[in-house]
Amino acid sequence: MVIEIIQREIPVKGIGYLILRDCPEDRLEDGLKKGMERLKKAGAKKVWATSLPDGEPFYPGPVGIWRLTHVHDILRMERTLPAEKPEIKLNLRAPKKGQEEGLYLSLVNRAFAEVPNAATQRPTDLRRQNHRYAIAYQGDKAVGAFEVDLTEKTPELVTLAVEPELWRQGYGRSVLRTALDSMGKAPGCTLIVSSANTAAMALYESEGFVQTGVVSSWFEVV
Repeated sequence: MVIEIIQREIPVKGIGYLILRDCPEDRLEDGLKKGMERLKKAGAKKVWATSLPDGEPFYPGPVGIWRLTHVHDILRMERTLPAEKPEIKLNLRAPKKGQEEGLYLSLVNRAFAEVPNAATQRPTDLRRQNHRYAIAYQGDKAVGAFEVDLTEKTPELVTLAVEPELWRQGYGRSVLRTALDSMGKAPGCTLIVSSANTAAMALYESEGFVQTGVVSSWFEVV
């Protein structure tokens, strides 16, 4: 059994994350105990946990003195390319160091503030090798942003965000189509999305993405 502790969101959201890898069922309570002790000591107000590989051995209900409540699933989706052209014409700019990086990070973090398991983005997160970052503009106004991982033959859409004040105005679809169009001759695109992010899931499904698997299931531990 390997216990992985993630503390980076405790100062921001008060949430600590616990991942148990290859944990046999008879050691589940012990793994939860050790993880909870470390995260509570670090100041976590809430703890969300998962056990990998997916589906084993977490289930809703009591585990010793702990109770697990299902929060959401991380789902993998994919579609083939090319995609339809965006209905709203957007221009893309890579965020440069300084003000534009700050704009990118602010937009993404505000858009994902209430999405479970969404990590607060920091400047160092904009330095990943083989990743493309872009801000989508309509005229001079930043309306959205996205990140694409180009490591594999089939790109992964890592992040897709729309300025919150522009939600439900068609910009999500246009930013998504613009991101897909920027992938050129790639055969397809994959992404992961929280099952709690129902608006994003509805958008992706309406744009031809289909669910291909469950990456992980997350539970609140109390």
